[in-house]
Amino acid sequence: MEQINKEELALISMNVILHAGNARDYVFQAVDKASNGDFNQADELMKKADDEIVIAHKVQTNTLQQEAEGIEIPYSPLFGHAQDTLMTVKSEMNIMREIIKLYKKI
Repeated sequence: MEQINKEELALISMNVILHAGNARDYVFQAVDKASNGDFNQADELMKKADDEIVIAHKVQTNTLQQEAEGIEIPYSPLFGHAQDTLMTVKSEMNIMREIIKLYKKI
């Protein structure tokens, strides 16, 4: 049976964490801009966050698709952490979108 080795999975995990972390940074910058009334910049930063989260999600999904195709993925706390980070950032993005909408109404 084909298998992803631990080193490759560590690189995959770090890629997810990196791009999800970049997305988180952009989101919080966007909310800061929105709190100061700079909605154009906030929207641009949210677009950058979306781009980063898409990359992270594609990396994760590709890995899960490989497992579904029969490629063995070894257990990795780092990959679990990467998935948790991705999920958390996606949730934060949803909440911050609503906060930015509120700032726009104020």
